[in-house]
Amino acid sequence: QRRRNGLLSKVRAPVEQVFGTLKRVYGYWRARCMGLMRNEAEALFKAMGCNLRRADRLRGACATHG
Repeated sequence: QRRRNGLLSKVRAPVEQVFGTLKRVYGYWRARCMGLMRNEAEALFKAMGCNLRRADRLRGACATHG
């Protein structure tokens, strides 16, 4: 069990960081609407915002070191 978790943690950690950011920064704790389409759209927009924020940070880091 420990060995399996150790191997999976390398894959799991980056994904959990994204979900942590979505929850912490964008307040994505639970679905706000009853409809599937609205919840899907909300998740999509929050993921887009997260990706844009991350891209901006990466671009800034590259600009200072490049």
